Amino acid sequence: MMTREHAHRAMARLGKRERAWRKQYLHTTANEIVTEAVETDCDVIVFEELDDIRKRSSFADWHHIWAFRWLFEYVKYKAPERGVSVETVEPNHTSRRRSKCGFTHKDNRDGTEFWCRSCGYALNADYNAAKNVGLRYARKRYHSLRSRTFAGSGDAPVDVRINRGTMTDDGPRPSAGD
Repeated sequence: MMTREHAHRAMARLGKRERAWRKQYLHTTANEIVTEAVETDCDVIVFEELDDIRKRSSFADWHHIWAFRWLFEYVKYKAPERGVSVETVEPNHTSRRRSKCGFTHKDNRDGTEFWCRSCGYALNADYNAAKNVGLRYARKRYHSLRSRTFAGSGDAPVDVRINRGTMTDDGPRPSAGD
């Protein structure tokens, strides 16, 4: 007969296995992100800043935020070992802003779909948000380079790679070999 204590121990073992599986999954995902950055010759991986995100999210979303925080931390320590830096940008409206025309509205995103209410363009919402994160970093870096006293000293143009292509202010461009 199973007692309450036996049931408690069984649940504790199950919880430990599940935590170990999640941790391993996040490590594997972090390795894949860093490997893709290296294979596509990227020198930086950009994430949205997660500060104060708990205040903006419901309790149900907190599980996903927790996993994203650990993924960020794993990438942050693995990437420099492979010569890739990790940066963050402000998350404001990255999921509501159209990456091409810049129109921002709360109704642009509905779950996994993004449909711009201004220009009518439709695409995957997460892909659009990733483009916004990349473009925000590119602009931030461009303005940082321009503000230096030695601007124009041979710094390369800033491009953003997303899904093995390159995103510039002019739109997507496939990378060599794609």
